[in-house]
Amino acid sequence: MALGGGGARGLAHLGILQELEQAEISVDFLTGTSMGALVAAVYAQNPSAARAVDRFREYLASTEFKKTNPEFLHSPNREDLPRWEGIFQRFASFIRKGIFYSQSLTRQAPISEENFTRNIHFLLEDKNLEETAIPLAVSALDLKSCQEVVLQKGSIRKAVSASCAIPGILPPIKIQDWELVDGGWIDRVPVAPARNLGADLVIAVDVAEEPDEDTDLSTGLGIVLRTYDITRCALGRLQLEEADVVVCPDVSQVHWADFSRLDECIWAGAKALREKSEEIRRKITRKKIRNFFLSPAPGKNPPARTSG
Repeated sequence: MALGGGGARGLAHLGILQELEQAEISVDFLTGTSMGALVAAVYAQNPSAARAVDRFREYLASTEFKKTNPEFLHSPNREDLPRWEGIFQRFASFIRKGIFYSQSLTRQAPISEENFTRNIHFLLEDKNLEETAIPLAVSALDLKSCQEVVLQKGSIRKAVSASCAIPGILPPIKIQDWELVDGGWIDRVPVAPARNLGADLVIAVDVAEEPDEDTDLSTGLGIVLRTYDITRCALGRLQLEEADVVVCPDVSQVHWADFSRLDECIWAGAKALREKSEEIRRKITRKKIRNFFLSPAPGKNPPARTSG
């Protein structure tokens, strides 16, 4: 299974895992990028969806999370706030965003690696990627080589920190000679790494935002941001074509920085998986039949495993 990035929207992965357990569909391999890497790592260390949900609920209520919560990057819905409170909330958000954008021009990141590391430590045991109960790989982007780096060995905390390091908000994480940031910038849903781990059937979970239709095209910056979004989404769609099943929870109303909607995201993930469960079962059955007929006769070498 490949879990994609999407910030707070990635909490829907918890609902996906819950529903897979309910449907008794096993997860044999896990890959993740960004928020998907964090959820995948928590589950891979202890394969219990209920425990993973409890862990994230505790985390989102913790002082560690509150120190690094990027909620100022989204504006409250006007309908959710009283008229005057809404004005003040939006004004405060505007000021905080202004401070953030100005800091981004002079500092590597407004959130320190030390504070972010405490967050990761809260959620993950201090073990290596090789020690997880379910085989796990996480994706990150190396700023030096401009290549995707798929991490399968070494500190799980360090690897997940690298995969979650949102450029401009969190500092790059140095591993070996790499300067690693959020893997979602190069591999929105890490399908190919799941194949390389050995998965015959890959379920890809995509919770990323599509390009904003309301982008202001009256400025050069607005046009640049719009063209970047189009390119990023086009790459993501091409990568998803390599998956056997693509699950897209409806979290379109959840801003990537709004972590206050845990239960809503979980519900959306569970609903999306239920709608795909029959398709998943059919494809699992077909794979089993195909593998049965392709299995080698006694005394012969097995067929070579492919990446597709």
